[in-house]
Amino acid sequence: MKKRVLVVPAGTEIAHEVIESLRFSKYWDVYGGNSVKDHSEILLNDKCHFVPFVVDPNFVSAVQELVTKLDIDFVIPAHDEALFRLAGRIDGAIVAGPSPELGEILKLKSSTIAKLRGVVPAPQIYAPGEEKFPVFCKPDRGQGSRGIRIVHDSDELDQIRATDSNLIVQELLTGEEVTVDCFSDPSSRVLFASARSRVRTTGGISVRSRQVGDAEFPHLASKISEALHLTGAWFFQMKKNADGHHKLLEVANRIAGSSGFQRVRGVNFMDAWLHQLSGQDVKFQTLSKFDFVYDRALYVKTIVQSRINALYVDFDDTLIIDGSIVNHRLIGILFGAKYNKRKKIVLLTRHDGIVEEKLEHFGLSSLFDEIIHLKKGEMKSNSVEGADAIFIDDSYRERADVAEKCGAIAIGPESLDLVEGIL
Repeated sequence: MKKRVLVVPAGTEIAHEVIESLRFSKYWDVYGGNSVKDHSEILLNDKCHFVPFVVDPNFVSAVQELVTKLDIDFVIPAHDEALFRLAGRIDGAIVAGPSPELGEILKLKSSTIAKLRGVVPAPQIYAPGEEKFPVFCKPDRGQGSRGIRIVHDSDELDQIRATDSNLIVQELLTGEEVTVDCFSDPSSRVLFASARSRVRTTGGISVRSRQVGDAEFPHLASKISEALHLTGAWFFQMKKNADGHHKLLEVANRIAGSSGFQRVRGVNFMDAWLHQLSGQDVKFQTLSKFDFVYDRALYVKTIVQSRINALYVDFDDTLIIDGSIVNHRLIGILFGAKYNKRKKIVLLTRHDGIVEEKLEHFGLSSLFDEIIHLKKGEMKSNSVEGADAIFIDDSYRERADVAEKCGAIAIGPESLDLVEGIL
């Protein structure tokens, strides 16, 4: 029987990575708690439930109510503030995160750096009047890149301090920035530590990364883990100063928003952490050496709420591109629609040749419930039955005719985001 996991809030990039990590597992049944309708509604469907904002006074009690109502086994905070507020405060479920004592240290960057000063290289934090400009300012309590800025003189800094007392003023680090994804066992022994570059970031999350092969980082990971008594998944970030030496930026006892970098290599932190919290020993596979770029971008997911019973698909330049390239995304969607959603799949084509032979060649003979092979001059609109259908064809003329005469949804192969929304 699967154990139940509650991800809260379910709409953050951290939550999306948690869900992606667990969605195909036979061990975990994933639920979400969220305050707004967002992408989590698509990822979790009817398993996403309302909880107030993290800063709401009723947030913790609302999470507790969900834990009791849904018989949750594990709670995974997917926002730093949720991490600190839920630590040690949920009954009946295990919270994947730091202990309350460690949470008190990690929630402030100043206390984290103070705890680790002398353990690993750390940037100089300036008291008022000690600054060497330009300096780097960031919120002492916060996440991502919110509120960060470079300040060039004392007048500018005085103005900032007058409006925001929650600031750290530290030396400006100008070199390469890295994230080191780590995992420690219950005795804080590091089982995995691997660094990746932060080539491009958006909102504090690395959206383009490559592996960094520096033997220094596993050694630093062991020192940090031992000093803070870290267990489970965690990460730290470092950046080079002008002399080329890495200095600590922050530490967090959770997965990073782009820890999917390690997941695609075969290291699933969230799955491993839940197994460890269940009392099992965790091991990580030996990773093959290969070079790759991990790049992220905004992508589209849809929910089709209209009733769809059938999909009509063209062959040439829709299902098969340039006569020899399979449209693997479309084929995957069609298989999902046929076998998971019981939709009728119809091939509607004027292919010049024996289309059944081509389907057999590409291993697609069993995909279609019906094959309609038209002669030259016959209109496809005469074969599309009803408005509760999707017609997929690369020809605008064909799509316009079907849309006008049949009322069906008529789209090209570039619009598969919509078709995927029926799954």
